This record gives sequence, C-alpha cells and structure tokens, in this order.
Amino acid sequence: MLNFLKQLFISASKTNMEKEIYEQPEIIAKLIKKYINKDKSINIDIPDNIKNVALIACGSSYHCASIAASYLRDKVHCGAQAYYASEFSLTEDADIDNQTLYIFISQSGETADTNKSLDIVRIKTDKTLAITNTKNSSLYENAKYKLLIHAGNEKAIASTKAMSAQLFCLFLICAKLMQRREMPASGLIDELNKIPEIIKKSFEHTASLKAFSKKLIEYDNAAVLASGMFYPLAKEGALKIKETSYINTTAYPTGEFLHGHIAILNKKCAVISIVNNFNVDFTVKVLERIRDNYTSDSLIISAFKLNLKNQKSAICLDTYNDIEFMFSSLILLQILAFETAVGLYRNVDKPYGLTKVVK
Repeated sequence: MLNFLKQLFISASKTNMEKEIYEQPEIIAKLIKKYINKDKSINIDIPDNIKNVALIACGSSYHCASIAASYLRDKVHCGAQAYYASEFSLTEDADIDNQTLYIFISQSGETADTNKSLDIVRIKTDKTLAITNTKNSSLYENAKYKLLIHAGNEKAIASTKAMSAQLFCLFLICAKLMQRREMPASGLIDELNKIPEIIKKSFEHTASLKAFSKKLIEYDNAAVLASGMFYPLAKEGALKIKETSYINTTAYPTGEFLHGHIAILNKKCAVISIVNNFNVDFTVKVLERIRDNYTSDSLIISAFKLNLKNQKSAICLDTYNDIEFMFSSLILLQILAFETAVGLYRNVDKPYGLTKVVK
C-alpha cells in the first residue's frame, strides 16, 4: 500500500527535473534565434588569433567541455583540452599563454573551483570566456568575453536543460572558430539548426526507456560504454543515473572496457551502450561478447540499426550525423535517469546529500 501511494504521488506531480527535460527544444530554439544569423554567421564575440582552446569546468559542465574539446581537435583541427576546475585551480604555476582561449563553464556562474581557475588565468591573459546561465554572476563579471545560455532557472540538482544549452553554445563556438579560420562551417550550422526537432523526436522513445528502467532498478551497479567523442557523453549519463538513483554507475570507453573492467559483469551489473558511426564492427564484437558470456540486462542506444541478435532492449535513433546523435542520446540518458529514479522513489529534484557546489 505504501509503495502504491508513493507511486501515485510521483505520477500526480511533475518534478522540476521532468519539466526541465521537456523544456529543452524551446531553449535550443531560443539560442538559435539569438546566436545564428540568417547568413549563418555566429553572433558571438571571441578574441582573434586563437591557436588553442582550454575548457575548464566541473560536473556536467566538464562533460560538455570534454565533448567540445574532442570536436575541436577532430573537426576544427584546433589544439583543445578539457580540465576539471577542481584540479586546475590547484595548479600553482599554470602554463598560460596568449594564443589560447580559456573557456570557463558554470550554470550558476558561482561554482567555486571554476571561479578560482578564472582568477588564476586572468592574471596572465584576458582571453577568457564565460559560458553561464546567470548574468552578473562572478564568472560573468570577471571574464572578458561572455556567453549566456538562456536556459532559465534550473531548479533540479541534476543538470539537464543547462547541460544541453551549454553544449549547444560550445558547438556554436566551434562554428565561430571554423569561420574565423575560413573553414566550411555551413554544414555544422545546418545540423545545429535541426536540434530542436531532433530533441522532440527523442521524446518518442520514453516508453522504451521506462521499460528498461524497470530492469535497471534491480541493479546496484551499471556500466555505460561509448567511444570517441561519445565517451564524455557516457560519463554524463553515468553521472545522471548515479546522482538521481544512487546506482553505482561508471562510464568506460568501449574498447578499454575489455582491458580488465569487464570483470565487473561477474557480479550483477547492467550495461548501457552508446553506438555511433565510429568503430562499429569492433563495438558490435564487444557487445556480442557481453551478451554471450554474461547475464547482464543491457540497453543499446545506436545511431542506426545494428545486426545484433537476441538484443531485447535497443533504441535506434536513425540520425544522420554525430551532432544529431549526440543531442538525441543526451536526452535519452536524461530520461532514463529520471525514470529509474522515479521507479526507486528517489527525490529526483533534491538527491540526498547533494547541493550545487558554489561559493
């Protein structure tokens, strides 16, 4: 009877996390209108003569930074590295130069480690850019260049709409740098313009995610696998499940999982795999090995239909490029985390013991 009443309460009242997940198409559409001009130029101010990019952040913002750093290296051919602000802020004599754009990312603009890192950098260079949701925050005031994500007040502890808005703005910066370098950026901009509709289509898979969440709640441990630019996304998915459901969830690069880590499947551990267009044959072999040797329940989120027999839980997003698949997968992982937390009767908006780490 008690469980029934708990479930009745949860279903009768929408949480902030759920509301914020479903606000994302509107937020991205607002960012498109604000920052992408009709001639496809990007309405963002960044310094000239940028050779490298350093991205500094914490939590979900760090995962955004890691995804962007990978894209900058692979597609923009720009030296790029993501840093945990909590580690960067401990550096006593950081190697800071005037050809690097230092990007600091924080939803609140008051994340203590991120602001401390900005203080270290701005002593030596003014090529600092704040990406934040909060105008007139410390981060916004102290960086020379400023980019607001316009996500609105994010009330849930687990970042959803701010995460996607930050990531979108980072891809806008990638496009801006491509234009500055006289590289073709039109294709990337066309892809970004489609993201609101791509996110809406992702919501169609909620029933499948809810069905898998009923399996996931039976586990104390889970692994999230992905490759390349999608490995930081796997880390974000693991964080979302961990902080909302308290399930011990860890992300691994798909190939690296075979180097000893797969042993965790000898105990009860669910597996979530994100499969993009990179290294598909090898990824399928890893998934087949898991299927043939272990009894773990698994969910596959793929960019296209995989030829994998006896896979009960699989979502094919049928996307056309990595940008579409990135945002689609991000939304699916958020929904899965939410549905799993609800299934466990967790307080999804205020997980026990968690607060925003700010000054």
